[in-house]
Amino acid sequence: MRPLLKQFADLTPADFERHPVWAHCHVLDYDEAWYDVTNEETFRPWSGALPVEPEHTIFLVRGTVILKDGTENRGFLTPAAVAGDVATMQPHVFVGERSFGFWAGMFQLPPERRQELYAALGKAPDEVFPASFSADRGLASGVTTGVVKGFACRPKGVVQWER
Repeated sequence: MRPLLKQFADLTPADFERHPVWAHCHVLDYDEAWYDVTNEETFRPWSGALPVEPEHTIFLVRGTVILKDGTENRGFLTPAAVAGDVATMQPHVFVGERSFGFWAGMFQLPPERRQELYAALGKAPDEVFPASFSADRGLASGVTTGVVKGFACRPKGVVQWER
């Protein structure tokens, strides 16, 4: 039987309330009959034992993001094996039904996308950053907490932070 499959961009706070851990199908489920309907962005609810281990596959784990001003928002992250690895952890914060990520990869996040987060929160950058994030207790092993100083990218091998 095919499990609930969702694309990364379609995950909502309600999905994480129903299923606190989501597993990356494209790596984990290659031997399943329904694998051909998945791609690199497909996740399914995790049905195995908790806590999940970061070495097993890519997991998205429910958590909390605490902004500099103390405001708490639900979010999610990927547990990592190494502390401070924002590229692996890629924390996201939910504002309403929208998800905002702090990791931009090789290129800076466009200023208008950064502004969308500030507008959704109704806050200035200095009220948002630095923000801390953590997975809900008992869901994952490995590194499940961290701090973001802004929106991160790694254009030349070194992490840069933008607000």
